[in-house]
Amino acid sequence: NRANLQIRGIGADHDGLIKALMAAGLGPANPASDDVRNLMLSPTAGLDSRMLFDARPLAAQVLDALENHPRFHELSPKFALSLDAGEALVMLEHAHDVWLSALNLDGEVLLAFGLAGCQANDRPLAAVPLAAGEALVVGLLELFLDLARPEHTRMRHLLAEVSTDDVLRELSTRLDCALRVDQAVTGWQRPAIQGNRHIGIYPQAEPARVAVGAVVPLGRLDAATLAIVAQLAEEQGDGTLRLT
Repeated sequence: NRANLQIRGIGADHDGLIKALMAAGLGPANPASDDVRNLMLSPTAGLDSRMLFDARPLAAQVLDALENHPRFHELSPKFALSLDAGEALVMLEHAHDVWLSALNLDGEVLLAFGLAGCQANDRPLAAVPLAAGEALVVGLLELFLDLARPEHTRMRHLLAEVSTDDVLRELSTRLDCALRVDQAVTGWQRPAIQGNRHIGIYPQAEPARVAVGAVVPLGRLDAATLAIVAQLAEEQGDGTLRLT
């Protein structure tokens, strides 16, 4: 998997750079978990005017589980998860081993999920209440590790031998809530989004606030340019940069 941020041309002080990055929260709390922290969010998570919930707290819970549950370190570095809170700026076409999408049914926000696919092409297998999101992810990952043989590094490998019905049946015994598998859930399709919305001015959920997106040639920023962008973020924004 490619990182959101790759730093090249590093000088001799490798340890100093690592310490600075860790202090900024750009590294794993547990070094053994670095390869499995593959969770994709919208770059406007928590800010998007179309979001059904703020995905960041749930994402933090999932990352904490990936980092601190020793068994999850057995997952392949390619094993990937996607969390979509309904934002209008989000990647839906990229396949993930586990994908999660928010949907609103009768005024209640649920977390629909699918396996070995993507929101753009697949319909959910089931849904759970939003409050059960962390338990759902932990249950799915533990179930995968329980059922998978050594050669099953990805969810699609397991599903070639184990049916999704069997997976859902076993998963339901591990959760404190019922899985919703009615037609309102399994017939739902994540609405498509407009492309290229990451470029230019993008409205936020908070009135009169916007995000500004830009593309740099080949995705490369030298140190001087990055410093200028950081200065803009501090002077004109909330001091944060989001990469996508």
